Amino acid sequence: MLTVFPALAAIALIGASLHWILPDLDIDSARRHCGLLVLNVMLPALNIEVICNAPLGNDIWQVPAAMLAGAVVCVAVSALVYSALAVDRKLSNSLILASAFGNVTYLGMPLLRGLFPSQLLEVTAIAILCEITVTSSDLITGTVLAAYSDQTGRHISAKAVLTQLMKFPLLWSVIIAAIIRSLGVPLPPFLKMALHLLGEAASGLMLLVLGMALKPAAIAAAPRKFGSWWPTMLIKLGLSPLVVAFVGAAIGLSGLNLRSATMEAAMPPQLFIFIVADRFGFDTEVLAAAVAFLTVVSFVTLPILNSVLR
Repeated sequence: MLTVFPALAAIALIGASLHWILPDLDIDSARRHCGLLVLNVMLPALNIEVICNAPLGNDIWQVPAAMLAGAVVCVAVSALVYSALAVDRKLSNSLILASAFGNVTYLGMPLLRGLFPSQLLEVTAIAILCEITVTSSDLITGTVLAAYSDQTGRHISAKAVLTQLMKFPLLWSVIIAAIIRSLGVPLPPFLKMALHLLGEAASGLMLLVLGMALKPAAIAAAPRKFGSWWPTMLIKLGLSPLVVAFVGAAIGLSGLNLRSATMEAAMPPQLFIFIVADRFGFDTEVLAAAVAFLTVVSFVTLPILNSVLR
């Protein structure tokens, strides 16, 4: 653990330092392009490799069920809190999303793979299950929040949301891998090697992209705007793992699966939230400060949680 967390933080720090190291480079554009490579090439390759080889049991439904329960509770609690605080609707919608949906791949997957190097297939499969649950739920929740506000999102139909989900490369890679596995089709050795090399490159690049998203200005602005988003910190980093751990244990998760799902639930807000917030016209200024700050804070809270779970 003393090696894993500093290593992850070092890569993220390199990504954040690119704002100064390469001042002539459009970091935001580079981050978006790297993110597209991860989402459309590396993660799908990793998914196919893992699902075709990893042992799958009841965790295939238990992990999503526990993560979904955590998201529902966090959405409900944060909605009540921000309603009581009379926060502007555009801002509260963003912070509700940030309170419930964590960075289970760009931070969570490298973390689990670093903590459990002898069980890479198992923990990667758990991260994939978490990502499918979190990202699809994030988009659906954003649509519902927009429908109950004065944003243009109220005109978006369920069909449009489903269409957006079906464009999600991660989902298609899982479906393709499931078909290959169910049919018992052996993958050629060269394809296995290609999938493995792409998958291995994903973790480092994901952390680099995460660091590139940590803009110094956003981190510096976070304390000044703390009064607007402090409930998000308590809910996402505290309540979320508690709920997932409780529900997961209640429905039969145990050992590595329960520990991994709980760690994933404790991740800071995912970057996909910005896409959802932009799409529906939610406030992203305070959201950026909150996400940046919570990501930094998580490098302290996650080691503590991992020690408790051992």
